[in-house]
Amino acid sequence: MRICKKCGESKPLTEYYKVNKNSKFYHGKCKACTIKKGQDNYDPVKRRNENLKRTYGIGLDEYNIMLEKQDGKCAVCGTTEPKGRQSGRGKVECFYVDHNHTTGEVRGLLCNACNRAIGNFQDDPNIIRKAIAYLS
Repeated sequence: MRICKKCGESKPLTEYYKVNKNSKFYHGKCKACTIKKGQDNYDPVKRRNENLKRTYGIGLDEYNIMLEKQDGKCAVCGTTEPKGRQSGRGKVECFYVDHNHTTGEVRGLLCNACNRAIGNFQDDPNIIRKAIAYLS
């Protein structure tokens, strides 16, 4: 048994997170208090901005500017329905950030279908040209 430093309740050690998975030491706050703190501090806009910066080197402002330049549409097919990618706890659908996997350069915002298609074509224009010739 251990007393939580946050709520003051006495709880079994199974109600506490270990310091790391191989440790015999436990954190001072119980799991419930740790989770509640994370929920209270959660800001979906801030989290989305951080994820965009970390992953693609652009912030939410740059994302929104790109979306505005694309008239709120997919850069390839022109749909206004992103379908697939969901952001935040409210699960707001948003477009995928398409980027060059070699250079990291951001190319535009795509719907789920176009993002998957380009990925399946391995970002290779030659394969896409062959697919166009096949369909024609």
